[in-house]
Amino acid sequence: MEGLKQRTIELEACGTVAVFIQGENEKLKDGVVFLTIHDVGATYQTWLDFSGHPSMEEIRKRAVFLHVALPGQEPEADDLTKPFPTMTQLGLGLVTVLDQLRVTTVVGLGDGAGANIITRFAMNHPGRVHGIINVNPACVKNNPSIMAKIKDQISQLGQDSDKGLNEKNVAKFAEVYKKRTEILTELKQRLKCDILLVAGAKSKTVLDTEALHREMAPGICSIIKVEKVSEPLLESPDKTAEALLLFCQGLGLLPNVGRRASRQDSTGEGGEGRRVSMSDYDTPNIRRLSLSAEAVPPEKDEEEMINPSTMACYDKPNIRRLSLTAT
Repeated sequence: MEGLKQRTIELEACGTVAVFIQGENEKLKDGVVFLTIHDVGATYQTWLDFSGHPSMEEIRKRAVFLHVALPGQEPEADDLTKPFPTMTQLGLGLVTVLDQLRVTTVVGLGDGAGANIITRFAMNHPGRVHGIINVNPACVKNNPSIMAKIKDQISQLGQDSDKGLNEKNVAKFAEVYKKRTEILTELKQRLKCDILLVAGAKSKTVLDTEALHREMAPGICSIIKVEKVSEPLLESPDKTAEALLLFCQGLGLLPNVGRRASRQDSTGEGGEGRRVSMSDYDTPNIRRLSLSAEAVPPEKDEEEMINPSTMACYDKPNIRRLSLTAT
């Protein structure tokens, strides 16, 4: 992609990572900076393709993306000669990327295993993140369905010559991810920033995503399920971009970027719900919008709306019960 710059950065206890910088250097100081971490069996290209989607154009003009390729996971990488770092080590060490590039604060974006890493980063360095967005996160250790997904991703590498990933290195990443320590019980105490969970309704991680949402401290966590897809970044980038913008604006970022009108959203397969546009709402708090069958009864929403616990609740980007239908 034009304008993409690469930096090689040594992380303490983690080894070398490649960082692909998308955007103008000046915006590293005064713009919005996104730090992206990819899944097992993927590379930085997944997030690069998403950020390059037409629906991300206005955001892209005002931001810089730091796409991290984890050790040995960039295309055509040589075999790793050292053990792959643990999820804990990566969560601690990634702050070096910000320090080397002189970036104060970022919005973290993680996909799959990358979501686990970016969450650990936010827990360990709360002063360096505005908030984080996790796509298809998995929180239950050794979930059989997640392990099956990882095996599918690795086996698919042999057929996807365009990825050019080193299968030995990917297998090392997968093994470390499988042996990761559990963080679910720590989240309420240690995660201080706002977090948005985005899950494909057909993803094998959707139950994990729901469990993660239940465990989070009230008021800081929102969840969106994108209907009819497994991979929101790949299958529904426009919906994911819309959610990303809404979340950022709830944090006070990108206030001048206009929201794109949503396509038809519905409560069921028959599409009987009314058409809803994100632009219909004047603030990022759209907790009263319920488009899924799992919605909380209206009277509870009304009670929350009338009696917020603090004035800050009015500003929280609470989009917990929004379910988006991909087209």
